[in-house]
Amino acid sequence: MLEFLFPIVLGLIISYEDFKKSLIKNKYIVILIIYGILFQLSFGIFTVVFLKFMIFSFFISFLFWHLGLWSAADGKLFFALSLILPTSLYVRSSLITDYLTNVFVPIFLFITAFLLIRSKRKVIEESLKHTFKPYNFLIISVIFIGFASLLAKLFGFFGIPTNFLIYIIFMFIAYEILIHFFTAKIEMFFILLAIIRIIIDYKEIYTISFLYNFTITVVLFLFFRFFILRLAFKSYTKNVKINNLEEGMILAEGIVNKKGKIEKLNLFQSSLIQTLQQKKYKYIHELGEITKEDIKKIKKLKKNNKIKFDDILVYQKQPFAIFLLVGYILTILFNGSFVSWLRTFI
Repeated sequence: MLEFLFPIVLGLIISYEDFKKSLIKNKYIVILIIYGILFQLSFGIFTVVFLKFMIFSFFISFLFWHLGLWSAADGKLFFALSLILPTSLYVRSSLITDYLTNVFVPIFLFITAFLLIRSKRKVIEESLKHTFKPYNFLIISVIFIGFASLLAKLFGFFGIPTNFLIYIIFMFIAYEILIHFFTAKIEMFFILLAIIRIIIDYKEIYTISFLYNFTITVVLFLFFRFFILRLAFKSYTKNVKINNLEEGMILAEGIVNKKGKIEKLNLFQSSLIQTLQQKKYKYIHELGEITKEDIKKIKKLKKNNKIKFDDILVYQKQPFAIFLLVGYILTILFNGSFVSWLRTFI
């Protein structure tokens, strides 16, 4: 176990700097990657097995960054730490899903508890009403029956096991595709997948076990994707003066050019209709982390009196490195998913 002491100590340093400065230095990532490769080679891991794992881990890191589940720096840290796990685990097809489970279950529990304690009762009630709108339930049900289930079967074909968390991640991917690139064709594509699944697996679908899994997974997804996200928007945003904007900040209000007039637009995506409405406007900055060029442009417009408002709503970043480290430690301690270990006592 002493061989894992170095990445854990360095992970603590990274987590501290992420908490204090919202910064993960690339030099730490490089050190961890080099250590991981030398560590695995010294323990005689099969090179082909390790290369396959590295490619898969890199793919997951990039995909989750692209979908906005974590920052680019967090993705690099996940990739680096995934290379320094017990050598015996790399023969398991479930290792990536185990590590992801160990990362996201604790953060879901932490954020849920934090938001419920911090949020006002009225905001909670409004969020619950929004969460269980008929359209939300319908489209998520379609995604579960079609896209998520068929993708899970594909994973199963390659010997990669799935669980509730993986289903939710599949559904998150599908929903983000839907809201970012929404067209009637894409919506019909997901509906068509659901119809195909119903036709192919009708014997499996009309069972109590499927109904149970369907209900639990869809409700959990609705809870986290709509309810928690809405509470988080209220709790994790703050007003920042235009002159105090910094590179890497994520705007919760977009700055748009409406017929020659610069205005603010709330970026909370409460529905597909709102998402489509947002896409009609011309933003003067990148959606996501703002760049130095974005800040120069915004400040110049403010200086020229084109921007009339003094401040703008910005997301407060949640330090994520500590959860990647906790997930890493849990994966080592429980030789895989700690949730699987808990099930033996339930």
